[in-house]
Amino acid sequence: MMTEQRESQETFQSFLLSLYEQIEPTDPMRKLRANAWEQFLKLGLPTKKNDVYRYIHLRRFFENNYEPSRLTELDSSVIDPYILPECHQSVAVFINGHFSLKHSRLKNIPKGMTVETLDEGMKTYASFLNNQSTKSLKDETDPFAAINAALHPNGLFLYLPPKTNVDFPLQLLNIIDADTIPMFVVPRAQFFVGKQSEISIVSTQAVLSGDQYAFNMVTEFTVEDNAHATYIQTACGLNPNIWHLDALRAVLKSDSTLKTINVTEGSATARFDYKAALTGPNAEVNLNGVWMLSEKNEAHVHVLVDHQAPNCRSMQLFKGALSDCSRSSFEGKILVRQAAQKTEAFQLNKNILLSDRANADSKPNLEIFADDVKASHGSTVGQLDKEHIFYMKTRGFSEAAAKNLLVYGFCEEVIEMISIPSLHEKLRQTAQNYLA
Repeated sequence: MMTEQRESQETFQSFLLSLYEQIEPTDPMRKLRANAWEQFLKLGLPTKKNDVYRYIHLRRFFENNYEPSRLTELDSSVIDPYILPECHQSVAVFINGHFSLKHSRLKNIPKGMTVETLDEGMKTYASFLNNQSTKSLKDETDPFAAINAALHPNGLFLYLPPKTNVDFPLQLLNIIDADTIPMFVVPRAQFFVGKQSEISIVSTQAVLSGDQYAFNMVTEFTVEDNAHATYIQTACGLNPNIWHLDALRAVLKSDSTLKTINVTEGSATARFDYKAALTGPNAEVNLNGVWMLSEKNEAHVHVLVDHQAPNCRSMQLFKGALSDCSRSSFEGKILVRQAAQKTEAFQLNKNILLSDRANADSKPNLEIFADDVKASHGSTVGQLDKEHIFYMKTRGFSEAAAKNLLVYGFCEEVIEMISIPSLHEKLRQTAQNYLA
């Protein structure tokens, strides 16, 4: 069995190498891609021996004979149903991992704001992109994030100039049109939020066809002094051959804030890897997520919040509802460096098991080198309270309705953070009918 897994890993790595060798010498990001490829080779493909991947059945991932993603032509009428009403003229479209300006609708973006391909961004913002990406790659420990930096086909770059407030959300719409091909989809988005600016971004998925793809996305945020960003993300997909690998990288400077909300509603195997560095005083990061799993679906979350400066705050709240044979894991770490005095950092993971066969692993962690710190972490794994169910049944609720209402009450704390009405309503209904 180990020999078979090793062979499938070698096949997958050969596939990656074939993609890397196809990069044109004139590619404006070739140097960064080469650095990323070297970092990937240094890290190597993960195995069960890697702590942060120990809960994931990697053998099934490597056994898929992936093919390169391709940009397919789609009519606007196909895309329209997946655009949020609040984002009708503020949507950036990815098709099979390729950012497509042609299919995007950006009429509402404010003057001075730039939304373009990473290749184009390299022409105007080369110094920033090179410096930021080089540092990010040097600190990268996730091989799939390094693969993304090396092999993404056509990424998105967003520049929000100083003192610019965007009054509407920008949607990142990831469309999957893989047909019957086990496609390897590699979208990448990099956001630069200028001083005293504010923006809200929502990332959604739409699967037109395909049930054997791997979605390997990286999103990077640089949030400048006194700037504020919100990132809302949903993930979906039910087929056991769908893999959702997602990495968020963020650098927060003085007095800046970043708030993320992630709702996972059924991905076959989803892994979210967060790394946030608070590099300036009074920065704040708020990471939130909820997963609602059924059948044999899985969700795995890995978090590192790095407090590097004084008077910073961080909050982590992740919740999971698991039924059938589903599985989740949470591994979060708060690192408080010696210079980060007067840090406030909190971390909480809560899970509800709705089946004897469901399983949730949780490993919160603190590593503190400063003296003046307020920090705590905790985790819970439990079941619905039978007395609560009995009480609701005496008030006319069926058992299924009572359980659904209790599950929604559990998930509500995270879902209520979503300020986009159409998405909030959709996810609210999903939670209320979770056990239907």
